[in-house]
Amino acid sequence: MQQNTDQTHSSTGHRCLFPAVLLLLAPACDSTMPSQGLGNGIRLPVPALTLPSPDRFSPENHDETYSLSARSLIPIAFDRQPDIKSSFHRFKSEEARYDFFYTSRDSLTPRLSTSNSFGDTRADETVERTRDHTIELGVEKLFFDTTELDVAVGYRADAVDEAIGSHPFISANLRYPLWASREKLERTSEEIFWRNQVDDAQLNYIQTVRWKLQHTLFEFHEVVELRQRVENATRWQRDLEALTRQVDSVEGRDFSADRRRLDAEIATITAEVRNFSGKFEVDMERLKAACGLPFHAKVELVEDPFNPFEGFSHEELFRLSVETDPEIATLQNAQRNAEVQLDLARRGRWDLALLLDGSSNLEGGGEHEGVSDWSASVGFDVSAVDRRVTDSLIGQAEANIARFHQAIASRQNEVYVDTFEPLLRIETLGKSRDELIANLPRYQADYDNGVVEYLAGNLNVDDLLKRREKLFDQEQEISHLTFMVGANVSELCAATGKFFELLEQANND
Repeated sequence: MQQNTDQTHSSTGHRCLFPAVLLLLAPACDSTMPSQGLGNGIRLPVPALTLPSPDRFSPENHDETYSLSARSLIPIAFDRQPDIKSSFHRFKSEEARYDFFYTSRDSLTPRLSTSNSFGDTRADETVERTRDHTIELGVEKLFFDTTELDVAVGYRADAVDEAIGSHPFISANLRYPLWASREKLERTSEEIFWRNQVDDAQLNYIQTVRWKLQHTLFEFHEVVELRQRVENATRWQRDLEALTRQVDSVEGRDFSADRRRLDAEIATITAEVRNFSGKFEVDMERLKAACGLPFHAKVELVEDPFNPFEGFSHEELFRLSVETDPEIATLQNAQRNAEVQLDLARRGRWDLALLLDGSSNLEGGGEHEGVSDWSASVGFDVSAVDRRVTDSLIGQAEANIARFHQAIASRQNEVYVDTFEPLLRIETLGKSRDELIANLPRYQADYDNGVVEYLAGNLNVDDLLKRREKLFDQEQEISHLTFMVGANVSELCAATGKFFELLEQANND
């Protein structure tokens, strides 16, 4: 009968005590990682994490044709560029290291322990035998602010000779810092360090995205310019070949000297076309490499006008860039973290902690039938912190605040200059190109009229070739100015963080 009573009390005690432990476990098992709370105000795009196909270098199975414009190649290069992926994974690695640092000091440790002890005491002819059987379920919770909590529930059965008793029990102890303790200051300082590691990796990722996409756009505009140069030189070659056929059809005049002159000019232009074509093929492969495309894939270049900065003044563009620049946002977060560290260091002259401890043996069975007891204690732990510790942490925090403040100012300077120059060049070069395009029909008409005059005997061949050369030079200058406008647009996209907005738009689309 005694055994049944013991079991009843044990079951009742567990039903009462287990919910308290579960309530403690629930908030501590939050799946949100600490790194996800960093980077407030920063929206970073994530590249496609699949690796490039190993057959990028093989001519087989590449029947797909890629249509590339300045706008469409941005998400393509972002998802396929190996350097961007590498930088992103380094950033995620630093986030994981920060999470490990944080969670290892903010951990939850459930435990189950059992113990069984036996013994006897002999005095003369008397032998006293003792037994003790205990099972305990507990949980230790460490908090990042150095708070420590330990809660346990259990059941104990003991016996002295024939006297058997059992009872459930519960215990808890808490250490709670009431002031910015030295341990808390040191831990905060460590956290600032690991946050800075994450911030540095994030900045490196941001800069890698900027540089690689700017380089890809530059390569695109360079390939488009080379294609246009090939077309310009090819038209020049065809015009002279057409002129030689017209010369050959004229009767009654000796064009032999002019014919040799034309043949020499055609040979020179043919070599020019060959050189431009060869460079175009090489730069096309560079563009594929920059985009991460298969090298044997077919690529169509689409000249779609791309200038997302039309209608912006420099002041508007600078203000918008400062507000949305991911690098500035990252530096501002780091500065705020250092300010928190400084505040804690200035208050951390004393260690003051609250100590709470309590335990209770509930009513049990057998020898413990109707018997219960409890105890509780409260205390404070006070100690002074070595001034050198707080002074060093204050100095570290002040230096970090000053460093991040200057880094923000430096980035703002870069944004100001890097937005002013390309924006001005886009405007001036664009106007110059438009003026040359407007004048191009005059050069074409001048050459066409020159052909008529030459065949009529009113213009020599050298003057006619100079007119065609001027037309070619104008076409080449238009191609170069178009390239320069595109290059400055890509530079402005990098300076203002526009790439991140364009990638977000592409992802939403």
